[in-house]
Parts: sequence; structure tokens; C-alpha cells
Amino acid sequence: MKYQPHYGWVIAGVLFTCFTLTVGMLQYSYGVFVAPLEEEFGWTRAEINVSLSFFAMTGLLAPVAGPILDRFGSSRVMMFSYLILAISFLPRPWMTELWEFYVLNILMYAGMPGAIMLPVGKLIGIWFTEARGRAVGITAMGANFGGFIFSAQTRTLIDLTDWRETYFIFGVAIALLIPLIALTIRDTPKRTADIQQGPDPQVSAVLEEGMAARDAIRTRAFLLITAGLLLATIPYQSVLTQIIPHLEAEGMSSTNAAWVLSVLAVFGMVGKVLLGWLSDIIAARKVFVGSLFLQAFGLVVLINGGTSIYVWLVFVPIFGIAFGGMGSLMTLLPLETFGIRAFASIFGLLSLLILPTALIGPPLTGYAFDVTGSYTIAFYVIAALLVIGSVALWFAAPPKWQTDSESKERQQIAQAAT
Repeated sequence: MKYQPHYGWVIAGVLFTCFTLTVGMLQYSYGVFVAPLEEEFGWTRAEINVSLSFFAMTGLLAPVAGPILDRFGSSRVMMFSYLILAISFLPRPWMTELWEFYVLNILMYAGMPGAIMLPVGKLIGIWFTEARGRAVGITAMGANFGGFIFSAQTRTLIDLTDWRETYFIFGVAIALLIPLIALTIRDTPKRTADIQQGPDPQVSAVLEEGMAARDAIRTRAFLLITAGLLLATIPYQSVLTQIIPHLEAEGMSSTNAAWVLSVLAVFGMVGKVLLGWLSDIIAARKVFVGSLFLQAFGLVVLINGGTSIYVWLVFVPIFGIAFGGMGSLMTLLPLETFGIRAFASIFGLLSLLILPTALIGPPLTGYAFDVTGSYTIAFYVIAALLVIGSVALWFAAPPKWQTDSESKERQQIAQAAT
């Protein structure tokens, strides 16, 4: 019989591509534009970093986008979101004022919830009933693949053209995702056989698995997960975007600093699959705790490593794997704890509640640099907060219904293995 791969892997492949372009251009490339913008307009580091606080738009709109996605499906929401993202990049070559830079970043972050943040958990949760950790990990690897490509190659592209043309090219690339999504993304399997893996799942059962949003938010687990994620997400805006500027301030060349971020992204790819695979064996919550401890340790190495070999041999692999793995764990934790039934609504609400780190983290990090001339104090504080966040997640035990379900699933996996 000829092997026919199920359609879930087509969905995963498109999500991988979306991750690659979205995270690569919006996050990993951000720091590469800092110096050109400073030189072109005379803006300070703190002024530029204020735009990172507009990541708050992602959280503010996620509770709105979540229920819409749960009701109308991922395809339409994704296409509209990528249209917004494309519009946020295409006019940048003509901006001349700081407020224009701010407005375009607000628009950019407004498109993020429906572009990739919410759809990935919903779609993978539907199309993969077992081994979700590995499926999410492989899909989310696209984020780090994007980092590997864009953190170094954006510098090359700017050198070959300039920052204005590079922004325009990014906008065109994002716009091309819209027809790809229209042609490939299916919001639900048409038949049970389309669902990948799992002990004889039924389509209706898969779609209804989990808690309603109104029930989930009343649980102790929801409160502790909110507290843990509030601190766990600090590195996204306050560390990742500042690694290149930090290393340049330490005396590393801009090219080598960009390559550090690229290699970090490669280890992040490993982390997404590795930590996703571990989440299929032990609770994603416990894997998340280990990830935060490793990130804190990695930051300490970065602070004290300067431009030495320890940055390459210790910080890059440890922080890369731990931080990269969060791309899987951020999706798997609420999916594992509350189920798929109202995943987008619950994840959207969580995104709103963890906004403070996006609001105050980047400008405070930039201010610390402007005042002290280094990121040392800011990075030490962030490392301590990551440890506190890990404690909160450790005590975020899942609701009773999920404990029973998880125990049953572990037994089925064990029986299948024997």
C-alpha cells in the first residue's frame, strides 16, 4: 500500500513557514536595525526600545482575537492578520519621525495574535491528538530557523542595500504568506482518519476536549500559570532584542554579535523539539520550570562572559535550548492544562494578563543601559525574576479532570510502547 502522509503535516509545514518569517523578521531582526536607526535619526536606545513596549498590543487584542478564532477558525483570522503585518512594514522606507516608527510598530504587534500566536496551538491541538509536544516543537522550530536566517542575513541585506529597502523586502515577503494560507489552512479535519495519532480519536471528541474559558479562569492553576508566564516572558522583549546591542557594547563586532544570535537560534530549534518531546513524557509544566532555571543561568554567563569563548560554548547552547523550548512550552502548558475546547480564548486572556512585562521591561532595560552604560543590572534582575517564575509554575498543578485524563493517556502510551 502506498503511504499517504496525513494532512496535519501540511498544516505543520505552513505554520513552520509562518513562524520562520514572522519571528525572524519581527523579533530576531529587531536588534539589527537599532544602530542604523540611531545613526540615521539620532534616536536614543531608550527611545527605540519604547517601541518594544507596543508588544502590549499583542496582549490587548489577543482576548478579542481568541474567541473570534475559536468561533470562525484559523484561516480567515490568519489572512487578515498577515495583511496587517505587511502594511506595518511596507511604508517604513518613508518614515522620518519617531512617532511614525511607533505607529508602525503598534500596527505590527496588533497583527501578531491572529498571525501565529493563537492559531498554532489550536491547529496542532486539533490535527494531533497524541505526541502534541513533538508536533508543536517541530512546528515552532520555524521561529528559530527564522532567527538563524534573519539575525545574520538582515545585517548582510542592510549592508548590501540599506535599512529602508530591507524593511520593504520584509513587507513583501509577509504579504506572500496570505495566498499560501488561503490555499492550505483547514480549520478542522473532514474525517477521523485525518487526525494524526491517538487511540481511535473522533473529530467531535477532539474539538470538545477541555474546559470552557469561564471555568478555567476560576482555577488555582490559571492564577499560578499567569504569574509564572508573567515573569517567564521577560526575555522575549527585554533580552532577545538586546543581545546584539549588549555584545556590541562589550566590544564584539556587529557581524560576530549577529552570528551569536544566529547560532543561538539554531540551539533554539533543538530546544523546541527536545523540550516538546520531553513534554510528551513528563508534564509540560515541569519542563517549563527547568527551562526557566537554565535561562537564568545562561544570563549570568552572558553577563560575566564578555566576548570570551564562554559566550559561545556555555551561554549560546544553554540559553538557546532553554529559551527556544519556551516556544513549544508556551503553547503546550495551557493546552495540556485546560484542553483545546477554548484554547484560543484562554491563551488570549493569558496574553493580556502578562502584558506588564512587555510594557515596562524594554524601556527599563534601555534606560538601565543609558544610565550605567551596560546591561549588567538589567540582566541580573531578569535572571532573578525567571527563578521566581519557575517557582510559580511548579505549584500550578492541573485541574482534577486533566489529571485523570493525563494519567489515562500516559497509560495508553506506555501500553503502546510495550
